[in-house]
Amino acid sequence: MIHLGIFGKTFDRKTSARLADAIALAGYECTQFNMASIGLDTLPSVVDNGHLETVRRDFAASKVTIPVISGTYNMIAPDSKVVEEGRQGFRVLAEASKALGYSTITLCTGTRHATDKWKIHPDNAGEEAWSAFRGELDRLIEIAEAHDVVLGVEPEPSNVISSPASARRLLDEVGSNRVKIVFDPFNLVEWSKRDYASDTLLRAYDLLADATSIIHAQDMRNDGKPCAPGTGFIDFPKLLNLFVRGGFSGPVIAHGFNESEAASTAAYLCDLLPSKEPAH
Repeated sequence: MIHLGIFGKTFDRKTSARLADAIALAGYECTQFNMASIGLDTLPSVVDNGHLETVRRDFAASKVTIPVISGTYNMIAPDSKVVEEGRQGFRVLAEASKALGYSTITLCTGTRHATDKWKIHPDNAGEEAWSAFRGELDRLIEIAEAHDVVLGVEPEPSNVISSPASARRLLDEVGSNRVKIVFDPFNLVEWSKRDYASDTLLRAYDLLADATSIIHAQDMRNDGKPCAPGTGFIDFPKLLNLFVRGGFSGPVIAHGFNESEAASTAAYLCDLLPSKEPAH
């Protein structure tokens, strides 16, 4: 079943109870959580069990589930200490998965840029960067196996997995059901080639649909900036129809816009997704 969700960081709330209420009131069933929303680092060095129980209770009370959490760090940072600290934070998230109920942790596949994990570097396309990423991914797969979680890999133009083709190569090489795709159309199209966006996304769908477990609903303006779904040039009716007809079952997570647009975005996306059967 498809569930509509939103980035928890869309809302700035001081407590998990207020955050969960805001998500529910805007019309969402679930969220991509981030530990930063409760005052911790995205990849914390430690998480108090009592804190986790409070978050679990607050979200359950608002009937908002947490299927996925952000666990991004630069997996091929030039500084090995950055990688090691990121991996330890990832392990903390994996250990906390059962307490909050999430089964997927999203990744940043990394860049050789020294200070910004989302900035491109010319060495990203080389085999040395690929080998470094694969080595780190293998370590995360071991952690994922131990804690029964899935790794969400999102193709990002600035990272090692920069395209649908490189994501497909990864899937074929790894052959692990612990590695799934986060399909974000914003990161798969180019604003300068927006007239061909639908064709680009169709090719990406053909390559990655079978391994896609999460869809990120983020639109793009004509100047290349992110915007709410339905307000840019990405054809969400066509894209979501493809996934629905193909049997997709998982979260559709909206992001790339302000809190003021959260409710209208939920209404827009709800109209594009299969209606839920009423409870009897």
